Amino acid sequence: MAARQHTEEEFAAQRKRQQEFEEAAFKIQTLVENIRHDPMKLRKITLHGVGKTREDFLRRILEPAFQARSLHEVIGLSRQAVRRMERFGIFEDLKIQLDSPRDSWLQDRKDLVDLGIWLKEGSRIQIRTGTEAGNAEASLYGALTVKNVFGGAETLSTSMAFGTRTSSAFQFALATPLLADPDKNLSINLYSQTRNNTQWSSYEEDLKGGALKYTTLSPFGYHEFAYEGHWREICRPSEKASLTIREQCGHSLKSALTHMWVHDMRDEPLLPSTGHFVRVIQEYAGLGGDVNHVRQEIEAQVARSNNTGYILSATVKSGYLHSLNGKPSKISDRFFLGGPMSVRGFKSNGLGPREGEDSLGGDAYISAGVSLMTPFPGLAGRDSFKAHFFANAGTLVSVKPGQSATKTIDDLTKAPSVSVGTGIVYRHPQVRIELNFALPLMASKTDALSRGWQLGLGISFL
Repeated sequence: MAARQHTEEEFAAQRKRQQEFEEAAFKIQTLVENIRHDPMKLRKITLHGVGKTREDFLRRILEPAFQARSLHEVIGLSRQAVRRMERFGIFEDLKIQLDSPRDSWLQDRKDLVDLGIWLKEGSRIQIRTGTEAGNAEASLYGALTVKNVFGGAETLSTSMAFGTRTSSAFQFALATPLLADPDKNLSINLYSQTRNNTQWSSYEEDLKGGALKYTTLSPFGYHEFAYEGHWREICRPSEKASLTIREQCGHSLKSALTHMWVHDMRDEPLLPSTGHFVRVIQEYAGLGGDVNHVRQEIEAQVARSNNTGYILSATVKSGYLHSLNGKPSKISDRFFLGGPMSVRGFKSNGLGPREGEDSLGGDAYISAGVSLMTPFPGLAGRDSFKAHFFANAGTLVSVKPGQSATKTIDDLTKAPSVSVGTGIVYRHPQVRIELNFALPLMASKTDALSRGWQLGLGISFL
């Protein structure tokens, strides 16, 4: 009986404390609401914990907070400044505190307030090693990243990778935000790659070059503007290489301007259940070197779902390469189509023009896919597993210099390659894995079929 009375007393005391807390919180909220629009300015900002970050860089981030003219604006603009600092990824444990001026001659000024920011600069050097699987390739990589190199959130990174398709890759990059804005970045990249294309064609490719890139965000999405210049060599043809591949062997120099626009409103990229996605890539090559063309590629996707775990998605992709010098395109610039992440039921890069065992790529393509994801029997409570039903179609064709648009459209639409199938999809945190049984229904005489089971690992699927 005494224990029960003791418990009731504790409960009553706890309820009283909760009531007092709620009353105090309400009073503070009421007080803030009453003075939120009173005239108030930010007098100064004091930063605690800054070591390597430049003062002029921090000043650009924090300057907008001094435009506040009321308590409401002071709080809002101060929070925005702190969120902007967090987005650079060089600060940790940011905390803010507003206080009245401590100077004796300003204690009567109720329209002034000081802002204190406590922070910790994060680790500057990161070393990563590991393995990656994605986009039909497995690789071993190592990377060194140095953050906040010159005190303005610059990032210096160097990496190397060895994979099944990209035999070796080395890259050096230096990136910096412009005007202390995390949404505007300028970077310079230098790289060297060796690509092994022997899985679908009898050659390898060496590539060395650099790029200057500017990226920004707008209300319409993500933009990337770049100048790229690189030297390519089609080399090491196999003994069974076709005559066309041997003719493509040799050096070429490409100098190009590119623009990429991405508008992504999906809930997630790996296995979207709602939203839409659009990506447009445009390229003009001909500022030097021996490559002269206009190249454009577009991709669009929409996904819808219901409350029972069913997801319906549709994807369309298309690309066109137009030579401007009256010569056939280089195989390095052409499109390739087919495979477990592209038009399923066909070998990787197995659609379109072919000579012997060599896929030659094409200058124009169109592909489309519809997928239905359903709860997997026995695993209905696990959203990472889905049963998969799909239908894919695609066409890849070559375009001769001077060929009319009517002829190109007719070639793309008259006889598409079509496949259907079913399988299982697993959404790993880093990659999407599909195991499908695919059945080609329609194919051209040059297509390389892959009837039966196909395994796909990657991020972007048709």
